Amino acid sequence: MITQFKQNEPNKHHFLPVFYLKEWAGADGRIVQFSRPNPRDDRIKPLRRHPSAVGYIDRLYAAEGLPEKVANLFETAFTRPVDTEAAAAMRRLMRGKFDVDATPKEAIAWVKFLLSLMMRMPADIKRLKHYVKYDWFSDLPSLEAAFKRSGMKGNPQTREDYQKLLGSTFYEQAAMVALSGMIQTEVAIRAVGEMQWTVTNIYGDRQFLTSDRPLISSVGMNGPKAHMILPIGPNRVFIAAKTEAFRRQLLDRPPFDFITSVNQHVVNNATDYVYGSSGAALRFVQKHMGKLRELTFLERINERRMAQIAKPLSERDDLELVT
Repeated sequence: MITQFKQNEPNKHHFLPVFYLKEWAGADGRIVQFSRPNPRDDRIKPLRRHPSAVGYIDRLYAAEGLPEKVANLFETAFTRPVDTEAAAAMRRLMRGKFDVDATPKEAIAWVKFLLSLMMRMPADIKRLKHYVKYDWFSDLPSLEAAFKRSGMKGNPQTREDYQKLLGSTFYEQAAMVALSGMIQTEVAIRAVGEMQWTVTNIYGDRQFLTSDRPLISSVGMNGPKAHMILPIGPNRVFIAAKTEAFRRQLLDRPPFDFITSVNQHVVNNATDYVYGSSGAALRFVQKHMGKLRELTFLERINERRMAQIAKPLSERDDLELVT
């Protein structure tokens, strides 16, 4: 229990929680973190660390400029309870007892945890704060909608007027509120919850890796090949699939091929960190890390948002959603 809550120190914000990373821990209780410590050097360096000593950045989710309790609200009121319930859900999944024993709260928390992995990484937070400040509220109608929803009083006329009244902390708050809202979108939670969930142990000449972009997900959640794949240990993987046929298609592959395919996705899309149980994957990580990056969920959301902003006001359907 003590280890579980170390990850939730107010300013220690884990983008990959301890309960998840510790599944790769060896006999010494440590995992291997692969990274490029020198930005001018492409070489990957493996480092053995305790799961609680990696996968976090101080104040990653803080809304800067606000009182401490409010600044850390995303961490204390959202990430902490979701991760705590998701940890219980993952234990049940690994024991094969989820359908029998899991509470509805745990099931929803597991889905929220999966969705959060698409947008809670350090690069995502940096990207989101940039989008909110320079793109999503760059136009007058978006600022007007945000001001109206805030309940503030005044008669602003220009972008500068709105920005002054909304205040210097508006963009920080708006980014974290947007993040929370996207993770808790009911349509997405329902779509993932209705998929077929499987946890499978797969043993081969390779082991699963994870990274700071660990989730493999189809762009849509409704097609026959809609899926989510998440390594949850060196020999264990979680799969959510829309159809039994596609689930079988995935699992019928030879173990080596399936593990390699998952690792290529996880490592090719990594930004700064890859994690494993040993240094055996060093050459693989060196070859693939960050080399074939796909668009992130937030990058796709930004494309849609900017397309809305470019439309005539009468054709926009996003303004009621503005934070």
